[in-house]
Amino acid sequence: MPGRPRYLAIGRIVQPHGIKGELVVFPLTEREDRFEAGGTVFLSATAEGDERLTPFAIVSSRRHKGRHLLALEGVADRTQAESFVGAYLVTPYEEAESTREPDEFFLHALVGREVRTEAGERLGVVAEVVETASHPLLEIEGAWPGRRLLPFVKEFVRKVEDEAVTVAPPEGWEEL
Repeated sequence: MPGRPRYLAIGRIVQPHGIKGELVVFPLTEREDRFEAGGTVFLSATAEGDERLTPFAIVSSRRHKGRHLLALEGVADRTQAESFVGAYLVTPYEEAESTREPDEFFLHALVGREVRTEAGERLGVVAEVVETASHPLLEIEGAWPGRRLLPFVKEFVRKVEDEAVTVAPPEGWEEL
């Protein structure tokens, strides 16, 4: 299993909003409190964090069409906001880990876990988690050639445990 990351991506800046420097953030976490005014986020070119992290205080935050509109201290106009499009909002991993609920897990932590059917049949391992606009996809490496994608939705992913991910793939998925 890969080592623990230093940072955890909690959102991605997708576009500026208005002329006063607000940023539209696509959330990569279900924890709304990570975007609250008064908190601090770091902007990074990568989801893993990089060596040139810039901290920003969150001045204001509000939900808008399934996303968050954030005003960050020091980002005062649309031109500045545009320069951050594509950047990730990250938080230190240890901080995120300390506030994690017992039944919560981080998607990146699924990489390397065994994937089994509900009947206990081993399908392979999670090779990667692919983030998409609608929902994440598990990229599974098994005995078949190449890798297969499985949407990370309740219909297909039944249980996540420390040792394995239990799935119920759609009929015919193994033959694709």
